[in-house]
Amino acid sequence: MLRGENVLLIDDTWTTGHHAQSAAAALKSAGAGSVAIVVLGRHLNRTFGDTEWLVEQARLRSFSWDACAFRRWSHV
Repeated sequence: MLRGENVLLIDDTWTTGHHAQSAAAALKSAGAGSVAIVVLGRHLNRTFGDTEWLVEQARLRSFSWDACAFRRWSHV
């Protein structure tokens, strides 16, 4: 149990953010006081695959700690 401890998550990749967001939610559920996330070194190539579409979809949605910004499923 974390009992109010502050946690810093360091993620080395960022695609949708749902892994870091899920990890933060799990840490909070386990009792963490606050959770901060630092992401290192991710560059989006908008011409690769469906990246452009994913970016545009993320811009259309409001941020919520309870849901992934890119996909329509809950993380809690």
